[in-house]
Amino acid sequence: MKTPDTVIKFDPKSVRNMFDEIAPTYDLLNRLISFGLDTWWRKRAVTLLQEKKGGIFLDIAAGSGDVVFELLRIKPRYIVATDFSFNMMQVFQQKIKSHSLIPSLHLISCDAHNLPLQPAIFDGTIVAFGIRNFSDKYTALQEMFRVLKPGGIAVILELTRPKRMLIKQLYTLHTKLLLPFVGKIISKHNTAYKYLPESIECFPEQDEFLELMRRVGFSAPDAHILSLGTATIFMGRKPL
Repeated sequence: MKTPDTVIKFDPKSVRNMFDEIAPTYDLLNRLISFGLDTWWRKRAVTLLQEKKGGIFLDIAAGSGDVVFELLRIKPRYIVATDFSFNMMQVFQQKIKSHSLIPSLHLISCDAHNLPLQPAIFDGTIVAFGIRNFSDKYTALQEMFRVLKPGGIAVILELTRPKRMLIKQLYTLHTKLLLPFVGKIISKHNTAYKYLPESIECFPEQDEFLELMRRVGFSAPDAHILSLGTATIFMGRKPL
């Protein structure tokens, strides 16, 4: 039976290889192509977990670790960070070595569709700029739901398509022309930053994604639109 995932499937092996190859320049390009807004977006996303301050958190598709460093603001008791790109995790580990304030932290290389974690152990889960790369978003959401404690919060930050015509036109110009050009020069990767706008284009509309969260079991999922719709934070809670 086909899952309720409404977008095209991306080959996981190709996506993993792509992130392995762009890992050394990933942070720099994030700042450049978002005009530095990605840092502010992550701060906003972590703020939605503030009520779980001092809790246990899971960062899925943790990449180079920027979300984990933001989570330190809410004084976590323990953090688990997962990613399936070995090279991205290596970049993360290098950052950890230069950071003296990391609490209890465990890194796991694994697939977001099959988390090797016990159910109902996290106060909050978060994934930033990762879920659009998952081949089966429904299964990934099910895994987030499974590992959350009752009352736990799932936060999903993702790049999205603006609705206002002028902003949409400027955004299209940026993502389809400027972004691939700059990305190729800096990352030396021919296709990674052509893939990015394609993955944004294929991401479900806001109402579709919220409905996907409801089907999984999240109660009253909500969307917080950022920067004229160029990014969105989705938030859901596991019922008590």
